[in-house]
Amino acid sequence: MLPCSEVHWKILPSVCRQLALCMEREGVGRARIASALGTSEAAVSQYISGKRGAGKLPARAERGCAALAKRFAAGKVKADEMDVGISMIVVIAKGSTLGRRDPCAICMGAEKGMRMAAKGKKAADGGKER
Repeated sequence: MLPCSEVHWKILPSVCRQLALCMEREGVGRARIASALGTSEAAVSQYISGKRGAGKLPARAERGCAALAKRFAAGKVKADEMDVGISMIVVIAKGSTLGRRDPCAICMGAEKGMRMAAKGKKAADGGKER
């Protein structure tokens, strides 16, 4: 399985499930959870019921989900900023540091990750600009 497939099919659903559970515990409504996760209320219901994202996350990733949910519920993180927090939790769950050769650096959404991916591509092209 490609690294991106592992993130897409295994890690990200588990992170979203844990976030949905934590957000609901913090009193966030399902419509707002869906908006924050970029999904539907039906998907949120499946996360909460355990029909989606049943994989186990490392304790550190679960703590990250709890902290992000708490900050979101308190209004310190907006729905459109959640992708950065989720990306950080995925990195923790994946056990990666987003190094130059890590394919996840390409799509994690962080500017730093994009710069690292560009440097890695430049090195792969023999140091030539395109």
